[in-house]
Amino acid sequence: MDNQKKINSVVKIAQSYILLFLKEYINPDEITNIEHLFKSCPVVVEQLSIENNEFGKSTQVGGITEKEKIVIGLSDVDKVNINNEYELNKLLGTIIHEYAHKIRSLKNKYGEMLEESFASIFAEICINNARLKLSNNEENKEPFEMLTSVNYQKYESQVRAILYVLKQNGLDYKLIAEYIAGNQEKFKQSCVQIFGEDFNNYFNSINSRDNDRTEQMIIELIANYIKQNGLNISNYWKNNSNQLTQDNLYFKGSPTLSRVVVNCGIESFKPEEQEFYKYFESSVKVSNDNDSFISQEKVDRIRQFIETKYSLKDKSVDEIYDTIIDLCSAYIQYQNRDDEESKIFITEIKRIIPDIESFKTKFISLRVSGQDKNIFDNLDLANITYSDVMINMNKLLQTKNTDNDELGGIKR
Repeated sequence: MDNQKKINSVVKIAQSYILLFLKEYINPDEITNIEHLFKSCPVVVEQLSIENNEFGKSTQVGGITEKEKIVIGLSDVDKVNINNEYELNKLLGTIIHEYAHKIRSLKNKYGEMLEESFASIFAEICINNARLKLSNNEENKEPFEMLTSVNYQKYESQVRAILYVLKQNGLDYKLIAEYIAGNQEKFKQSCVQIFGEDFNNYFNSINSRDNDRTEQMIIELIANYIKQNGLNISNYWKNNSNQLTQDNLYFKGSPTLSRVVVNCGIESFKPEEQEFYKYFESSVKVSNDNDSFISQEKVDRIRQFIETKYSLKDKSVDEIYDTIIDLCSAYIQYQNRDDEESKIFITEIKRIIPDIESFKTKFISLRVSGQDKNIFDNLDLANITYSDVMINMNKLLQTKNTDNDELGGIKR
């Protein structure tokens, strides 16, 4: 079977799984619109390149949603054995995730990390729901879980924490369907009723690129909810069992929720719930250890990126000059950005050039005056360092200032 035929057969399964779940929660007109979308939007197989971010991190893209089509990466299709349930479900998860974006686009703008998180959870629900309802053997099935990047998992953790509270109010499946295929404002207003007016701020933030503070925002919102309404924390561990049931259609593991529970303190929960508090404490410790490991990985990666990209070793004068231009340009670009990797980048640049601001300013000044190519005069290029460059820039600027003073007839 060639890859396009293979994807066509899997797409039909994905479409049936989506409708099987959504028909329980949204109206027939919306179902009709989705069925029309299925007919008008082809799903094709194409080579998708690996994305590299500005700090050298590589990401393999499984699929993308374009205006007229959905593209699934060749690498995600080529080696898949669709007769193997696990491999089939992984491919179904990618397709349903991308369909979630297309379905939402019928009524809504792209919702950044909130939408990405819901798209993955929606895929889990559609697949696990179908596995229960369409299978003759419901015994000993483990829930299918989407495997996403570390960055996506951070935001999915926030959404899974929200869903745990919604589940206690009997609203999780309904509001997932509402967010993906219904009215986004209805979803938001339902959450406002549960979490309070400040949910609007969280919603706006996670729907934007300025979303670094959303973890703390949702922790505070859920903590306030717990203090006012309480929360059944014993069900969290019961529902995280490996047994697939109609009450357990998506993975509920949420480091965010664990942090909320621990921040609230054991006294915030009923006596019969308190024995489960220790599990949340253990979960937070594991999460913190993982976060430390991930943070160090980022530092190591960015440090290696800087040492490779901005090294002056074994370069000609022109190559050294271009490297310094690239470094100063990168510093200007990232110095006022607030994301974690940009902050790490600035910190690591300062390890090489402690006074990078002064270095940048002096280099620009010499470029403007046309003296920048003289920076490397009399320097040993085989052993050149940024300190050597700084010393020569200072000498040139002192000479320039002396010349200016003499031209102005002023002696100091």
